[in-house]
Amino acid sequence: MSKVKASRQSLERGWGFLDAFEVPASSVKDRSAVFIRETTHNDRKTEVYIKIYANRKHPLQRVFRSGRSQREVGNLLFFQSLGIPTPQVIAWGERRNPFGRIVEEFIITESEKGTLQLDEFVRSFCPDPEQSEQQAMRRHIAKNLGEWTARIHAEAFIHEDLKWRNILVRPNGTTPELFWIDCPNGRFMKKGKALDRKKLKDCAALDKLAHLECTKEERKAFIAAYLGDSGNAGSVAKMCREVENYRRRRFDPKDRTQREGS
Repeated sequence: MSKVKASRQSLERGWGFLDAFEVPASSVKDRSAVFIRETTHNDRKTEVYIKIYANRKHPLQRVFRSGRSQREVGNLLFFQSLGIPTPQVIAWGERRNPFGRIVEEFIITESEKGTLQLDEFVRSFCPDPEQSEQQAMRRHIAKNLGEWTARIHAEAFIHEDLKWRNILVRPNGTTPELFWIDCPNGRFMKKGKALDRKKLKDCAALDKLAHLECTKEERKAFIAAYLGDSGNAGSVAKMCREVENYRRRRFDPKDRTQREGS
């Protein structure tokens, strides 16, 4: 983790670093906004995403606390250290007022060209689980996600927002390339029952769309990859039930309410 911390610190820049991008940061009044720009990085032109976080709601919000941009950069670098691909971080920074409160933050990452969000990719490139090539693509995705989720959980790290919209996919035959993005809320936890519940929550968050878009066998493939060598037919079936029950209890009623209100 010391290498991750050192890498994160080396990427910190002052607020004036944004000037070259002509980003209207002051126009972001609440939560966050993303701007797309072109720049030259490592002697090549590249498209970048600039996310601005604004903390203007409460006078005590983000007082003497680490910012979301700092945490997000650290989390992305942590994923990379585990072999989980993420967009390349170019820079991050924050601006505090005289009382130590963070009022604005930014994080700049390279664009991953040719990618789609996971839900868009599945619907566009492999909607048919019965077609052999598409089936192979879907199984590859399930295997990757199962293995990667297990890797972060083995380090007692919880993602907290492991949803299909936070996974990018680039076409590559039957082995599409996946990238994890957007993880400002992920954190390490002490081992125990609370951590176990959070692990289940991460898996159930992925299942929110998986139970609509994937077959039961594909969802089992995710759990089998997550359990790895320690898994067998009985333990896979048991965890499938636990994830299903958690999703139905915690997520389905909320999703139903949102659909009815829209």
